Amino acid sequence: MKKRIGMIMAACLLFFTMTGCATQIDKGKSLLEDGNYEQAAEAFEKASKDSDMEKEAYRGLGISYYELEQYDKAASAFESALEKGAGATPELYNLLGISYMQSGQYEKAADSFETGSQMEGAGDDLKKEMAYNQIFSLEKAGKYTEAREKADAYLQTWPDDEDVKKEAEFLETQAGNE
Repeated sequence: MKKRIGMIMAACLLFFTMTGCATQIDKGKSLLEDGNYEQAAEAFEKASKDSDMEKEAYRGLGISYYELEQYDKAASAFESALEKGAGATPELYNLLGISYMQSGQYEKAADSFETGSQMEGAGDDLKKEMAYNQIFSLEKAGKYTEAREKADAYLQTWPDDEDVKKEAEFLETQAGNE
């Protein structure tokens, strides 16, 4: 009987632990929706301690840090989410790329934008945004020839973008300065 009570207690403890983490995820999501990013980060940080919830917790943590403009922390959290098996989506790679770009990691940013834009489910607006950001990330990384190639490809799809036309002209003058 004592053994059975012990097993029931262990099962209850496990249930409450899991419920607590799910509650932290829900709390974090609610706080994100309300714009309470610091508190959301705290809730997601607590939830990340549970291996069953960590991928969702790290994704939420990344979004919280992104909104707080703590881009190094956001990139790290997004990386952890992907490493833990979070669903890789074009949106996640876009946020990761922007986080890298804002923290000066331009080559990683360009790679993230490339990966995200090639994924199924990336809508035209998101593809355009990632292609645009990839061009500027490559330029900042000093990869002018590759940036020019991406600008040319971009202009074949979106030929009326005056900003990218000007950027392509600038990148043409930089070719060979890599």
